[in-house]
Amino acid sequence: MAEDRVNVHIPSHPAVLDSVRLRDIQLPLPAAPEAWHRPGKSQPCTASLKLSYSSAVAAANADDVSLSLDYGKLYRRLEEDIHHKNKHDDHPGHRLISVEGSRRNSMMQTEQGQDVRLTAAIVANCGLGLLDETAAGVRRMSHVHQYHQGPRRNSNSEPVSNSSSSSSGSPIDSVFGRCEVWLHLPKALLRAEEGLKYRSVTVWGYRQPDDDATVGGNSERCPVVLEEEFCIDGIRCHCILGVNSHERVEKQAVIISLEFKGPGQLAWGSTVVDTYQAMTRAVAEKVETTSFQTVEALATFVARIVTVDFANERVTVRVQKPSALAFVGGSGVEITRSQAFFEVL
Repeated sequence: MAEDRVNVHIPSHPAVLDSVRLRDIQLPLPAAPEAWHRPGKSQPCTASLKLSYSSAVAAANADDVSLSLDYGKLYRRLEEDIHHKNKHDDHPGHRLISVEGSRRNSMMQTEQGQDVRLTAAIVANCGLGLLDETAAGVRRMSHVHQYHQGPRRNSNSEPVSNSSSSSSGSPIDSVFGRCEVWLHLPKALLRAEEGLKYRSVTVWGYRQPDDDATVGGNSERCPVVLEEEFCIDGIRCHCILGVNSHERVEKQAVIISLEFKGPGQLAWGSTVVDTYQAMTRAVAEKVETTSFQTVEALATFVARIVTVDFANERVTVRVQKPSALAFVGGSGVEITRSQAFFEVL
């Protein structure tokens, strides 16, 4: 259930947007969803993040690391926050809101380790927090660097104005910030070989009264989740599938993937979180009882389970037959279906 909506202003992308990336961070989670549904069990997790800001120009011009984002500090802080995530007084989902200005209050009642969105929120909050801290530090030090640089000179050693260089080498801007997070929990699901994957995009937004559309003044800065994506990969089943005579004799392997994508912090995401474990098991068990001739029919059968039986709004289903063609790794189809599609049938 979402709280009352408020007006949210999201700053436009700056002219220069740079990024710091951390890829394949090994983050053992103290508690996370696991294949056997046992609460409080530690689980492996691989995280990647892309922290975008404006900009790295000043650090490049001065060749000065103190003007840049410290990705070593980012990693250490992230590791610390994840390790102690259940000990923080401030719930990681407390300030997260949607682009519509609403918040999923149901997330506040969820154990932090059992909702992958909250783990991603810790990562995003850590990145945006370091960006804010770095921007403040760079502003404090900017006058020192300008003093030591001294006046610029032309080829004749005559002083020239610093105005043009200062505009292109301005310190890190604290207004705009964007953090894209990828999480992979390889052992979250018993029937999915690739486990659960999650992606989110979080930016700085500004909550304010409806009659105020400017940044600042009465605005309150908060992280806004622009988009989310869940992916369940590698649901391996065995069933009769195909039109050829030999395919009707023996069950063959099929590999199914489910993808959910949409705006962040809305009801559809909570439905995925609440259903994905039971849904994955149901898909695997029901597919193994089928005997379709076409991959399209099987993919539609799976989409109906996900949307009708488990009330998910929309799903993209991929079905592959790894044994269908001798010199092809996998052949199959991808379809996207919604609840509305099946309601009109």
